[in-house]
Amino acid sequence: MSDGFSKKDTVNKKSAYIIGGILGVFSSLLAMLVFAVVLLAFNIDRAYAAPFATISVAFGSFIASRSAAKKIGDKGYLTGLIIGMIVFTFITALSLILGNGLTINTLFHFIIILLSSFAGGIMGVN
Repeated sequence: MSDGFSKKDTVNKKSAYIIGGILGVFSSLLAMLVFAVVLLAFNIDRAYAAPFATISVAFGSFIASRSAAKKIGDKGYLTGLIIGMIVFTFITALSLILGNGLTINTLFHFIIILLSSFAGGIMGVN
C-alpha cells in the first residue's frame, strides 16, 4: 500500500509542493554555503562561483522534487515541473531582490532546474 495521497487530497498535495519548494531553496542555499567554504578554504578562483551556484540550485531542486514526489506518490514528472517552477521563482526573486538582473544565465538556470526537478520527481515516484 502506498503512503501517497489520494487524488482527491489536493490540500495535502499543495502543502507537499510548498514544503518541497521551501526544502529546495534551503538545500540550494546550504549547498552554496558548502561551496563557498570550499572556495575560501582552498583559495579557488572566484570565476568558479557561478558554476558552483548552478550546481547548488540543481541539487536543491532535485532534492525537493524527489521528496515531494515520494510524498505524493504519482506523476513524478508533473511534481518535478511544479517544484522546479517554485524553486526557480524563489531563486529568481531572491536574485532580483539582491540586485542581479535577468540575464541569459537566468534561462540557463531555468533549464537546469527543470531538468533536475524532472529527474528528481521521476526518481521519487519510482
